[in-house]
Amino acid sequence: MNTKRMTIITFLSACLIVFATAGLFATSAITSTDSRTGDTLTINDPKTTTSDFAADKKGVMTIIHESADILHYEDGAPYIHDILTNNTDSAITETQYCMLAYNENGSPLKIYWNFVDSSTESSFENVVRTKTNILPNQTERYCGGWSLYDGEIMEDFPKVGSGEANQAAYSLLCLKQVIFEDGTVWNNSDYENWFKTYAGKEIAIDELQNYYPYEYEIESD
Repeated sequence: MNTKRMTIITFLSACLIVFATAGLFATSAITSTDSRTGDTLTINDPKTTTSDFAADKKGVMTIIHESADILHYEDGAPYIHDILTNNTDSAITETQYCMLAYNENGSPLKIYWNFVDSSTESSFENVVRTKTNILPNQTERYCGGWSLYDGEIMEDFPKVGSGEANQAAYSLLCLKQVIFEDGTVWNNSDYENWFKTYAGKEIAIDELQNYYPYEYEIESD
């Protein structure tokens, strides 16, 4: 095969092209490396820290219904006693709440809650408002409760209904409203849903046994 002999000018031109091309690739590689290094620094800089999570929870406080037990006086008459813990920064001065009662099988009890008033009728639920004083980060003292009418034992009281309260084994309570010492009023936005779920409904035993502690989130401004 015949080939053309390379001249000096051609040789120098070829070398210039090779060096120029190599220089371009080297510059491109350095630029790419710098870019990747910058990306790595950005990724390693954490955007979410523990303090961020704490800030998200800052405006949320709680009130806890620790329990609501069916207890008995010395004469055997039943009563409901509930315990509240105030995990807010203001004292609780008044509460409004609903009480429900169930027998040992989880069936709702339609009882005479206000048996002293003979004009009242039996019902599955009882909504009451009470004055109280629970300081911030304090658990309510164990001192009394809501008496239930047991016609077999409470002979000194007027006879009303069949005295189903003596069948009460569980009680579910839910706060409807809380008034604080600083004048703040908290209304439970979940109350209506709670009422529809439990009032007058048969409830599984394991749910009744594991209902407490029941926590309410109190959102502050």
